[in-house]
Amino acid sequence: MEQKIVVHMRDGTIHKGITQEFDPTQTVFHVLPAEGGGVPVRVQFEGMKAIFWVRDYLGNRDFVARREFAETDDGRKAIVIFDDGEEIWGAVRNPSDSGAGFFFYPADSNDNNVRVFVIRSALKELRLVP
Repeated sequence: MEQKIVVHMRDGTIHKGITQEFDPTQTVFHVLPAEGGGVPVRVQFEGMKAIFWVRDYLGNRDFVARREFAETDDGRKAIVIFDDGEEIWGAVRNPSDSGAGFFFYPADSNDNNVRVFVIRSALKELRLVP
């Protein structure tokens, strides 16, 4: 299935496009650029911060995600803090320490991000909230 994504690398590089082959058990996948196609970009988990599945590529620069949890949040409430200081609130369904990363679901349903695959090595802290 085609998935609209924005990939953030730890060096600040951003790749916007689609992928049909992302697999969290692998260490590499390809992104077909959103800007009119082109040559697929090979992305390795090493050096990556996170993959954001988005509603659209533009988003809303004025949007400020809520920093509270709703009763309907699915999964374990958590706050993700990346090494670069970015902080997102939401839920994690499987916070185990295995694998290169985990899926995270933003708390604010109005967020442009639908889900995020967080790379563990890019984390400063994963704070599980009781």
